[in-house]
Amino acid sequence: MKVAEESMVIPATIEEWEEWTGMRLPSSGGYIIKEGLVPLEIDKTMNKGVYVEPNVWMRHYLD
Repeated sequence: MKVAEESMVIPATIEEWEEWTGMRLPSSGGYIIKEGLVPLEIDKTMNKGVYVEPNVWMRHYLD
C-alpha cells in the first residue's frame, strides 16, 4: 500500500548507543549495527545517534 520511510525512530545519546550495540562509535557518520536494516547515524557534535528504520505497509486479503 505504502512505504513508511520513518516507521521506527530511535534517538539516543552516543553513550546509550555504545552500550546497546557493544560498539565504539568514535566519529560522526553511519554505522552498520547488528540486525539493523539501515545504518545508525551518529552526530558527535550533538552527542546523539538516530536509527530510522523504514517499513512497507501491505494489505493482505483473507479467503
